[in-house]
Amino acid sequence: MKEHNYGRDLPPNKYNPLAWIGEGVEIGKNCWIGAGCVIVGNIDIGDNVSLACGTKIFDHDTSYYRISEGNIETKHYKVKIGDFCHFGANSVVVPNGSDIVIADHCIIGALTFVNQSFKNSGSVIVGTPGKFVKYAQIERKNK
Repeated sequence: MKEHNYGRDLPPNKYNPLAWIGEGVEIGKNCWIGAGCVIVGNIDIGDNVSLACGTKIFDHDTSYYRISEGNIETKHYKVKIGDFCHFGANSVVVPNGSDIVIADHCIIGALTFVNQSFKNSGSVIVGTPGKFVKYAQIERKNK
């Protein structure tokens, strides 16, 4: 696959040339990032995280800036994603007035909109807005 950056100043990323990863994003070891993902801002992604195609993770929401004709400043927040999380296709993370923390071993369902923290390990989050529905049944292989 030929690497390219769609005419932007950002170089292709080492994870997937069809994803857009902004400066300052911290990504742990053994992560998988699908095509069409956009990760912008003060984002910290843990180890062994998978982001399915189309996942979007932002540290800000520019809607109030835009509708106020630039009179309301855009606020940026910290987004921290724990280890061994999975984000389903086209899931979106946008802070709603505070930092977001997603604990280890969480599953974010496809098409889920996350605008708050989920601090319990193994949470399964689905819907718009994202809601906790159950704990994931995690079976680990013996080493």
